[in-house]
Amino acid sequence: MSRSLEPADTERLRQALKDLPAAAAHPSAARPPALDELYAPDSHEVALDPDRALVVGNRGVGKSFWSAVLADPKARARAAEFYRRLRLDSIEVVLGFHEAAGKVEGPAPSPEILASLLAEHKSEQIWRGVLVLALGPRTGLEFPPRLRELLPWIGANLEDVEAGLRHADQQLQGQRKRFVLLFDALDRLGGDWETIRRLSEGLLRFALDLRGYRSIRAKLFMRSDQARDERLYRFPDASKLRAESVELKWQRRDLYGLLYRRLWFHNDPAVQRAFRGVAVCQGAFDDSEQLPTPLKNDEDLQRLVFEALAGPYMGSNHRRGKTFSWLYGHLADAFGETSPRSFLIALQRAAHSANSDLPTVLDHHAIRSGVQEASRVRLDQLKEDYAWIGEVLQPLAGLEVPCAADNFIERWRQNKTVQTIHEFEEREQQLGPLELADNPKVPEEALLLALENIGVLERRVDGRINAPDIFRVAATMKRRGGVPPVNRR
Repeated sequence: MSRSLEPADTERLRQALKDLPAAAAHPSAARPPALDELYAPDSHEVALDPDRALVVGNRGVGKSFWSAVLADPKARARAAEFYRRLRLDSIEVVLGFHEAAGKVEGPAPSPEILASLLAEHKSEQIWRGVLVLALGPRTGLEFPPRLRELLPWIGANLEDVEAGLRHADQQLQGQRKRFVLLFDALDRLGGDWETIRRLSEGLLRFALDLRGYRSIRAKLFMRSDQARDERLYRFPDASKLRAESVELKWQRRDLYGLLYRRLWFHNDPAVQRAFRGVAVCQGAFDDSEQLPTPLKNDEDLQRLVFEALAGPYMGSNHRRGKTFSWLYGHLADAFGETSPRSFLIALQRAAHSANSDLPTVLDHHAIRSGVQEASRVRLDQLKEDYAWIGEVLQPLAGLEVPCAADNFIERWRQNKTVQTIHEFEEREQQLGPLELADNPKVPEEALLLALENIGVLERRVDGRINAPDIFRVAATMKRRGGVPPVNRR
């Protein structure tokens, strides 16, 4: 069943898309999230499980957001309503490290403190000290309140400390509670990759060791490229931790569910009525108290609803692609993943670009414009984590992809890109690519691998290298028949 939108409803829904929030990256796990921002995809449940120690995700997928949800009692209680199996309302969470460590109250040490402690102590000893501080009175111990004095004290009173941790574990078990020491922003642990690697490896060892307790766990949110570092797993049983790691990602249905939830519960009743009318006509059960489950999880229904808003095709027929799948696919990185921010920004820009004379809320020209804007913003966003990315992509402007790897390498050699990155590192005191630090003998190949590891480039089965549109467009690389590049502002 279908229904043509009234012109007034079309304009209301278009304006609602124009007003979509940009879904900026959450600034810090220590900052409580707004409860109205909490959308809980079913696929994210396993990432919040206290028993799954390692959660891996690319930039923009919500690592810091979910860390903040778990760390904040109110947000955690709200999440518990969606993920009842996890009993999140019966856990206590303390941040062991995060982006603002040392700048807000709590046991999480700053990178500067960590660097000085690492000169005298093993990484695992540091994290055990953080755990003792986090558990506090639960241990039944009286100990120095500062980490620098605490670590030697632990070494001198190790049997008492072990007994104190067992006491805390038994107490939590008796109260039917669990304690989670949570770690986020692990790429900020130190000022160089060797320090970050040592602290991260010790943290993984520490997380595995805590499995000996019944009710005490460590949980780590780690960047994807960092988690691929083989040197982090050079200890017994590391394979278990790695095998049970969770990839935090947004499926296509999750992103459309996020969009439809915002429209279903829009603060303008007229927008609510317009969108619910469209959704119900496509088969969604009208329950104003909650988002209908099919709108959250049923891609067939989600597609019908989006086609009612944007038309079925990216042109006059199916040969140009279907709007529902085309939008998600052209916003995806080399791993096939699309971030919420890219998705919402594309829709926002598409609404601004849409032809107001057409009967649909969006049109295929507007959707292409939305992808161009999302690419520009995504590349700017990437620079927040990878400050060197601009220096690597600039020489690739005008390059037509897919092409041989040698084409990339030759561009970088001609432009002395490796030297430029080293100068940038020195001048800005910023980390360069991990792969470049590990493989200085063949630096241009290391740059290629670095871009592959963060999803900016992909290696096809025939050996050629391609750049997904979400990065290619803003980097002004070319592809035949693809979305045209945009001028950088």
